[in-house]
Amino acid sequence: MSGPPSKGSDRAGTLKLLPELRRPLVLAVRNNFGGLERITGLDRRILHLLKTFQPDSFPKPIRERFAKLAELMNDYPAATVDEKRKRLLSALALLDALEAKLAPKAESESVSSTEGLREVAYPDRRPLYMSVQFVKGVGPRVAAELAARDIVTVEDLLYFLPRRFEDRRRVGRIADLQVGVVGQARGVIAAMSSGPRFGRRPFEVVVQDDSGVVTLSWFHYGAQAVSARYKVGDPVRFSGKVSHFRNRLQIVHPDLSPDNGDEADEPDRSIRPLYPDIKGVTTRRLAAIVLAAVDAYLPLVRDPMPEAILRGAGLPDLVTALEALHRPAESAEVDHLNEGRSAAHQRLAFDEFFFVQTALAQRREGTVRQAGFAHERKTDLATRFYKRFPHTLTDAQRRVLKEIVADLMDSKPMNRLLQGDVGSGKTIVAVLSALMVVENGRQAALMAPTEILAEQHFRTISALCDFGGVTVELLTADLGRADKRAVYERIESGEIDLVIGTHALIQKGVRFKNLGYVIVDEQHRFGVRQRVMLAGKGPASDCLVMTATPIPRSLAMTVYGDLDVSILDELPQGRRPIVTQVHWINEWPQVKTVVQTEIRAGRQVYVITPLIRESEKLDVSGAEEEVERLRVELPDTPIGLLHGRMPRDEKERVMRAFLEGVYDVLVATSVVEVGIDVPNATVMVVQHAERFGLSQLHQLRGRVGRGEHSSYCFLMCEKVGEEARERLSVMEETTDGFRIAERDLEIRGPGDILGTRQTGSPIFQHANLVRDQSLLVLARKLAFDLVARDPDLGLAEHADLRRELEGRWRERLKLIGIG
Repeated sequence: MSGPPSKGSDRAGTLKLLPELRRPLVLAVRNNFGGLERITGLDRRILHLLKTFQPDSFPKPIRERFAKLAELMNDYPAATVDEKRKRLLSALALLDALEAKLAPKAESESVSSTEGLREVAYPDRRPLYMSVQFVKGVGPRVAAELAARDIVTVEDLLYFLPRRFEDRRRVGRIADLQVGVVGQARGVIAAMSSGPRFGRRPFEVVVQDDSGVVTLSWFHYGAQAVSARYKVGDPVRFSGKVSHFRNRLQIVHPDLSPDNGDEADEPDRSIRPLYPDIKGVTTRRLAAIVLAAVDAYLPLVRDPMPEAILRGAGLPDLVTALEALHRPAESAEVDHLNEGRSAAHQRLAFDEFFFVQTALAQRREGTVRQAGFAHERKTDLATRFYKRFPHTLTDAQRRVLKEIVADLMDSKPMNRLLQGDVGSGKTIVAVLSALMVVENGRQAALMAPTEILAEQHFRTISALCDFGGVTVELLTADLGRADKRAVYERIESGEIDLVIGTHALIQKGVRFKNLGYVIVDEQHRFGVRQRVMLAGKGPASDCLVMTATPIPRSLAMTVYGDLDVSILDELPQGRRPIVTQVHWINEWPQVKTVVQTEIRAGRQVYVITPLIRESEKLDVSGAEEEVERLRVELPDTPIGLLHGRMPRDEKERVMRAFLEGVYDVLVATSVVEVGIDVPNATVMVVQHAERFGLSQLHQLRGRVGRGEHSSYCFLMCEKVGEEARERLSVMEETTDGFRIAERDLEIRGPGDILGTRQTGSPIFQHANLVRDQSLLVLARKLAFDLVARDPDLGLAEHADLRRELEGRWRERLKLIGIG
C-alpha cells in the first residue's frame, strides 16, 4: 500500500484539478437534469480526467473514492435517465468528500469566513464551484432541494436572486390593501385551518387588525410549516398580491413572519429580499442560507467584465451588484428593485446580453474572415425571368434584392436573414438572387421544411424559369433509390443549377460541383447546425435565411445577431385583407354559416385544434373529436384529419389531397402553421384560440388569403375571462406581423417563443427583451466593438471574460444554437 503524498504540493495540486472534474458533472445536472439524455461523452471526459490524479499516491480512503468515481462512469451511456441522475449525484457527493479530506483542516472546518479559502489550495474562484453543502445551514436534504431548482454550486446560490422585495417601511393596515397589487400589513391571527391540506382546498389563516380582515391561503407546500409555527393570537406580518375571493380579501401563498414589533429579527434592514419558494425550505431559512453564502463567498467573485466595458455602460461592478440585491441599502428604491430597473438588476441583465452578443460577434467575425466569392452583376437570366413573372416587384422587394446583390458581389460570404410576412414575396427575391449566382457559374440550393412545400416551390420556380439557361430539380426523401441516385449524379456533375429539397439536401450522398448559394426557407423549422451543414457543402457559400414568422427586433438581435437583416414590409398589390373575428366557443352557429357558404361556393376550410385527442384535464376537444363532430354537422362534406403523430407519408398524403381539392375541410393541429399553400382555402377556424401564441395565430391566419377570393379567420375562445379575449383582439386590430410579434413577446416572453422554457433555465434569467431593449442595443455595440479589436479574446485583459464565456456561459448559449 502506498503511503500519503510526501509533499503538500501534491495535495494542493489535486485540489486545483478537482474543479475540472466537477465542472462537467455540474453542467450535466443543471436545469434539473433537463436534456440529460442528449449529453454525450460525459463518461469519457470523467475517465480521462481521473487519469491525471495519480490516485496510487494517496491513502486508501481517498483511493477508494477515486475508484468509486470511475465505477460510476462504467457503462454510463447504457444507463437509464433515472440511473444517470443517481450516478451524477453520487459522483458530486464523492467529490465533496474528496475536497473535505484533501483541504487543509482550517478550511474544511470553517466555511463562514474567507480567510482559509484564499490559500493556495483554493486558488482563484475554486470555492465558488464547490457544492452548496459547504454553505452554512445546508445539509444533504436541503442540498437536494436546492439542486432540484438548479442550485448545485456556491456560485449558483450567489446568482439565486430575490423574486421581489418587501419594503418594511410601508407596512400598513389591512383596510389599506388594494386588490391587484402587492400589499403588506400586520395583524393578529384570528383563526386558522385545523391542519395542513394538500388537496384542492387551501390551508387558511385569517388575520385581523382594527381596520379589517384578510385570509391567507396556501395550496401546496408551506402549509405544514405555517401550521407548526403559528397559532391563534400570534402577531404576524404578511405580504403578497391581494385578490378578492367570495367578497373577502385574500392573499395566496403570502410571505408570513412573526411580528416582534421592535424589528429585533432584522435590526439592520428595512427592505427585505423575498426569494423564490423552494419546497422543503422555509422562507426564513432560505434567506439565512443565501446570506451565509454572501458573507462567506461573495468577496471571492471576480468580475469578468473589463473595466472599460463597465465604464462604457455606466454599470456597477459584479460584487457591488450582487451585494445590492441580496442586502439592499436602506436608501434603495423598492419600486426599481421590484421592476428590475435598479442599477444592480441592469448589471446582471447587461451581462446576459453582452455574453450572447459576444458569442454572436465571434461567429460573425469567423464568417467575415473566410475567403468568399465575389459574383459579377449579371442580369440576363433575371431579365428572362421577369418576362414570365406575372406581377411587378414591390418597392420592398427591390430594396431587399439590392441589399442581397451587394452582398453577393462582395468577397466576404453573405449571411443574411430575410424576414417577410406571409405573401410578401420572399421566394421571388430568393430566386432572382439565385439566378445571378447561377449566371456566375455556381450552383444554388433551396431547403424547405416539408416535402409538400418543397414541391410547391419546385412547381412555381421551374415554371417561371422555363426559358433555358437554368436547370431546376427537386430532391426529397420520397424519390426512389434509382431516381435519387440520378439526381445525386447530376448535382455532382454540375448539370443541376438550382436544386430544391428538404433535409435530403444535407445527406452525405449529396455532393455539389460548385455550390455557391444556400437558401433556407422557414429557418425556425431547422437548427443552426442544419443550415451550417448545407452551407458547408460549398466553399464559403453565401447564405440567405428566410422566415415568414415576424421576429421582434430585440429577439432578432439575440437569435440571429450574427446575420444581417432585410425586411419585406410591403405586400403585393391586389392582396385582399383577411377578415378576422374573435368569437366565444358557443357562437359556433354564426361561424358555421360562413363555413357552409364558402364550401357551397367551392372553397375550402381549415379547422385547427390545440390537441390531437380530447383532454378531460384541460377540458379541450381534440382534432379527432372535432372531425367526428363536423361530420355530423356538415354531412356529405369530405373532411380530412392531419396531426403531428401521423406517419410522415400519411401527413404528406393528406396535405396533398387537400391541395388537390379532395377534402373541403381539413381538421388539423398547428402542424399546418407553415409549409402548405392552398390558394382555394378561404376560411381558418381556430378552436380554443386562447391556447395559442399570437405569432402562431398570425401564421395560421396566413394559410388563407392566398388566392383571389375574400378570406376569413375565426378565433374561437372559451369563456375563461376577458383577459384572453382582450389579448386575441390584437388579431382583429392588425395584420402587421411585427406588431403582433412584439405583443406576443410582451405576453409570453422569449422562453416560449424560442422554445427554451421547457429546459427549466431560459437563456435570459435577469434580462427582459421588452423592458431592456436599449440595454441590449448598448451591449451589442460594446460586444461587437470588443470582438472587432480582439476576435479570440486573447489579450490578457480579456482572459477572465474568455473563461466566463467558455465556462459558465457555454451551456446556456447552446439553448439558442450558438454555444
